[in-house]
Amino acid sequence: MTTEAACKPSEAGVAALLRTLVPAWGSRSPARIEYLPGGYTHRNYRVEVDGDAYVLRVVERNPPNRHERRFLAVAAAPDVIAYDERHGHMLTRWIEGRILAAAPPAPAEAGAYLADLHRQIPFGVRRYDLNAQVDALLRPALAQEADIASADLRASAAVAKAFRRLAWRPSALVGCHNDLNPWNIIRVEGSFRTLDWETAGDNDPLFDLAGLCVGLGWHFEQAMACVDEYRRNATLQHATPQRLRETLAAFHVREYAWAAAQLAAGNQRDEIRQQAASMYSAVMAL
Repeated sequence: MTTEAACKPSEAGVAALLRTLVPAWGSRSPARIEYLPGGYTHRNYRVEVDGDAYVLRVVERNPPNRHERRFLAVAAAPDVIAYDERHGHMLTRWIEGRILAAAPPAPAEAGAYLADLHRQIPFGVRRYDLNAQVDALLRPALAQEADIASADLRASAAVAKAFRRLAWRPSALVGCHNDLNPWNIIRVEGSFRTLDWETAGDNDPLFDLAGLCVGLGWHFEQAMACVDEYRRNATLQHATPQRLRETLAAFHVREYAWAAAQLAAGNQRDEIRQQAASMYSAVMAL
């Protein structure tokens, strides 16, 4: 199996891509290139040029959806310096701050942040269809279940059955982020900045809220407190405790399905196996 290090572009390759993205930089070379671990479908680098810091995203598989650039225009998104429409490579300005995972908010703060974020995200650009996403993600794992003796993959049939029984559909639609976890949010002075807009699109606002609460490891009462604060700042229809439980279950299904798809594709990283196991347990419990 190819190692992660072997897949990384060389520093010369990164510098060449920067010159393609920002021709005005000419022959100027980065003073520093630092690989940022954690990406699954992209490589990310912190680069310094002429004393300024940036993040370079190098897309290695399918490019992001063609509407991503629209969502990157919101005030909460990173400042885009250059964007390759064809391949999805992108250069943004480095954001100084702390990720929310390291500086978690109170439920009320999170609810107010979410309401403000949803006011910023444009509506009607594209639809995020959770049911289609889950079906597409689970398909490779389900296809392998008859041939592969893997508990991770055999669990996919049980998750698919649970999702059909749940029959989750959005109760209302707003522009949503759809991958809102505390590693995608940076706390800056007086506000927040939000990263990774590849899956943005119209969805139920409770789905973003559920994702953030799960990522922060909150119990149900904290999630409901977040809902209550959201309601003080924006409309949130049908946000009953039962509806929140159903949306939490739907989010767990999506997270399991993503991990199962990665495992079926041969990506056996420990953290992905752990996500599949923990999300499976959460789906069964909910």
